[in-house]
Amino acid sequence: MAEAPPAGVPRDFEPVHFFLPGEADLERLRGLDPDRDWQDFVRGEHAWILQTYLRLRSFGYPVELVGEPPPSGLVVFHAKHEGVLLRHARQLREAVLVGVRGDLREPLAADFQVLQNHVWADGRSRFFVPHWLQPGLLPRDPARGTRIEKVVFKGFSRNLHADFHQPRWRDQLRERGIEWVFDATDFEGTGTAVGRLSWHDFREADLILAVRPPSSRGHTAKPATKLCNAWAAGVPALLGPEPAYRELRESELDYLEVSSSAEALAAIDRLRASPELYLAMVEQARRRVAAFTPAAIASCWVDLLWQRIPDLAGQRPLRGLPLRLRPLLRRLARLGEGRPAR
Repeated sequence: MAEAPPAGVPRDFEPVHFFLPGEADLERLRGLDPDRDWQDFVRGEHAWILQTYLRLRSFGYPVELVGEPPPSGLVVFHAKHEGVLLRHARQLREAVLVGVRGDLREPLAADFQVLQNHVWADGRSRFFVPHWLQPGLLPRDPARGTRIEKVVFKGFSRNLHADFHQPRWRDQLRERGIEWVFDATDFEGTGTAVGRLSWHDFREADLILAVRPPSSRGHTAKPATKLCNAWAAGVPALLGPEPAYRELRESELDYLEVSSSAEALAAIDRLRASPELYLAMVEQARRRVAAFTPAAIASCWVDLLWQRIPDLAGQRPLRGLPLRLRPLLRRLARLGEGRPAR
């Protein structure tokens, strides 16, 4: 976390509490550095809650990491911990709850929600905040030039389209003199597999590939993390048709969209035949990543937590109602209006 903190943190900023229950050693977590201890940020709640706490603290903002929620003030929590939070319902009547949805459905007990893209954002109770870049990211070695010798997938196995799990895909790359680097693990095996993952290391990556399996929900909850990481690493990306990617896309220089292994091979052949396009994509990445540095994303959080939400907190619809009733009332309202699950 080498960037200098922004000057002049207002003295009247109230502390914001980041709720992370069920941890054996919060004190150890408070001592982590995302860019040094990147392996501690594989799980969603650590990537969002713990990392946001650490980065905002490093920039000088008043934040606390807690295993028990305070009775008042802003409390930021991950959607997977909504049930735990509801056990503290009686003591939270004065708190303003900010739920980070992550890859999950909306936390209906929250007063406000943080989303990973703009699909459901409304600027009133649901807000988009970019995901942090991969902690400890090591960019591609510039000495590799425009060579395409390694195509890399970094992520969970289940998040890769079936085409790319087939032996034929690896064989087709091998026929072109290209290695398929599958830097992945099963979601359930994250705890034991972290030591062999290299999600932070892009030094020998020549292309990033990330194409999810088809989904009836259209991947509307997913972030553009793989695109932003590719930009930060200086590696052209082949990505699937997802809202989070498309809303950031200015042109094909940002990434090449593919939906299958056949389309991916065509894109690879195009890049091999056009070193100029490869270099133009690297240059575009250098320009685009400026909006996703830790300082830039911290500014988004500061605007949300100490300006926009405090301005809206007095107008929140279910203010004063028992916390345990909120999810039920919101489900009923959604059904009555015929709105889909979000």
